[in-house]
Amino acid sequence: MEMAITILAALAAFGGVGWALWAEKQPIDPLSPRLVPTTPVLFICLVIVIFAAAHMITLITGTPHVGRFGI
Repeated sequence: MEMAITILAALAAFGGVGWALWAEKQPIDPLSPRLVPTTPVLFICLVIVIFAAAHMITLITGTPHVGRFGI
């Protein structure tokens, strides 16, 4: 069940990255500013994708990730 939730979160984050990249490439209209800032959305979605990938690797291998300092 955890793998399915992780995959869904990763797919949703990929969708957010795609939307943010698409919105960044649209021409800017100075009279109607965007209601959602796309650069922070892009950054947050990329962080979620990285964490989801790390979590999927942990679920597949069965061992938790141990950092450089053993934390």
